[in-house]
Amino acid sequence: MIFDSSDKRIAVVGDIHGFWTWVDTEYFSKSNYDSVIFTGDLGNNRPGNTNKIAQLVSKVLKPKYIILGNHDTTSIPQLLMEITNATPNMGYLSHTFHLLRYKKLLKDLGDSHICQYNLFEAGQGLSILGARPLSMGARFNFQVFLKSVFGISSYEESEKKLNELIHGIDFQKRDLIILAHNGPSGLGARAHDIWGCDFKSEEGDFGDKDLGDFIRKLADQDKRPKVVIAGHMHHSSRKLKVKTRIWKRKEEGILYLNPARVPRIFSDKEGNIWHHHVELIRKNGIWDAEAKYLKNGVEEIFPLPEFIEREKNRIEIKG
Repeated sequence: MIFDSSDKRIAVVGDIHGFWTWVDTEYFSKSNYDSVIFTGDLGNNRPGNTNKIAQLVSKVLKPKYIILGNHDTTSIPQLLMEITNATPNMGYLSHTFHLLRYKKLLKDLGDSHICQYNLFEAGQGLSILGARPLSMGARFNFQVFLKSVFGISSYEESEKKLNELIHGIDFQKRDLIILAHNGPSGLGARAHDIWGCDFKSEEGDFGDKDLGDFIRKLADQDKRPKVVIAGHMHHSSRKLKVKTRIWKRKEEGILYLNPARVPRIFSDKEGNIWHHHVELIRKNGIWDAEAKYLKNGVEEIFPLPEFIEREKNRIEIKG
């Protein structure tokens, strides 16, 4: 495929959770992607695993854009406090160690662009906005850390900061990609919706209010982002017991992507090993995305297994 100077080809990797090997590092390094975007949650629950994955990711020989997820730099006690909605003051007990883990992870990520309340120019006519890091939905998470590092302690302050960051963008000349860990509110309250809740009987919208309000207000001013990327809510639905979550949604000129296929490395009944990512393309000014699967370390080979075809086609187009 031949691209003109305005075309882009970007790899998008969902929540890794320990599922990353040298196969991935070498594949993306040798690919013809312009860059690689990561939605965070690099490691699993084993101590030090996040940093080992970060070191492998840092060796990808492409520009890398990463937002930290709620499992990156945090501890199990901190996560439990967030899940139980413990008072923010309890966070001070572990804050010092949190900062140390945070600094160590940034070092291990090497030359990666860490997207966190900042704006990057990512080539001709393209900007990437980093939203609130460490989000895990339901409420404003990790208040002590966000206040200490970014000076932000509420949804309102978070939304205000995002507005400040994009103030100077000429939306007629630059496309905006928003990168978050958890997606925006307002895109559905069913278990299979792109950021719907699949672990409560009442289901519900699990998107972030600050991000959702920010995007809607931009749209009201005819300053829509072209693409919004976030993970956190995995494709494998706990409620419906099958991989049913919508991973791509187009609505009112915005392409929403949730690439969090967990595990992103898996085997089929024949013993083949598959590696998942999403291919994001701008062609003639139009953005679109397709789920991609490497088979045993090489480009996908057709026909794909039926369960993978079902996953690829879990999309929603509105308006």
